[in-house]
Amino acid sequence: MAESDLVAALVKRAEGHRDRVPVFQILQPSPEESIARAQNLAVAVWPQFGDCSFRVDVIETALARVRLPHDGRVDVFHRSGSIAALMQPPASRTPFAADERRADRAPLVRRAQEAAATIGKAQVVANDDMRQESTWELKGRGVTLRGESTPVALFEILVAFRRYLHGLPVLGRASLHVGLAGSHVTRWGIDWRRVQPDPVAHTLVVDPQEAAKRVVDDLWWRRPEKPFTLDDLEPKSLRLGYLSMSRRREQYVMQPAWVAVLASRSRQTSMGHVVAVPASPRAFEPMDRPAKMQTIARA
Repeated sequence: MAESDLVAALVKRAEGHRDRVPVFQILQPSPEESIARAQNLAVAVWPQFGDCSFRVDVIETALARVRLPHDGRVDVFHRSGSIAALMQPPASRTPFAADERRADRAPLVRRAQEAAATIGKAQVVANDDMRQESTWELKGRGVTLRGESTPVALFEILVAFRRYLHGLPVLGRASLHVGLAGSHVTRWGIDWRRVQPDPVAHTLVVDPQEAAKRVVDDLWWRRPEKPFTLDDLEPKSLRLGYLSMSRRREQYVMQPAWVAVLASRSRQTSMGHVVAVPASPRAFEPMDRPAKMQTIARA
């Protein structure tokens, strides 16, 4: 098969195309602001801490860590303002159900939704929306010395939410997630880059055909000696949205991107590819390497 077949297959998977979208400038919080926000959210999620003041340990210039009991921590990523928190008290190690087939998951999902609403309350502003996207479960079982297996137990449930800005998904890591184990919220995190309320520009959006070509060009740079075809990869999606880059990376604009997900067809590896390419005719900020502060271009 040829590269053109891969382009055609990607086009068939395209969704969310618009002719024109706004571009937003991202607000850069100071480390002090991010740490204060993380502490406030930690108290809201774990009210047992009351008004206590947490001790902050600076791990590196890009990360600060608040240490909590039960080997817990709240990590704050300065370059993005993202937060990742974890705490596992002894009571959380008891499974929800000894046999996951009998577990009532509805109350657990509701509790995760309530915690997510608490975390996201201050984040969802004009032009913002938050929607539940997916659910994961942590399960386990034991095996006796005789080789007999116990039923599969349900230990933890994790619910992820996606941010929508101006009606388009903000693609990248989960925008917000909450995990529950036992009777406790054991983990939560937020990756929500705040933006100026008014757009700095409006840009045209390239059509799915051009987007697919850009994805294939990106793949070529990954393996120029043997271009990828449909024999190698199966397109799963090609989605238009805003791109939130790594939480350890500074970002100055929320710009549109086409993001492709491709699964491997190889028997040697199950590793696929996720490729993000600019959706505007000209990128406002590089997506393939760390950006430097620059004047925002207008399109």
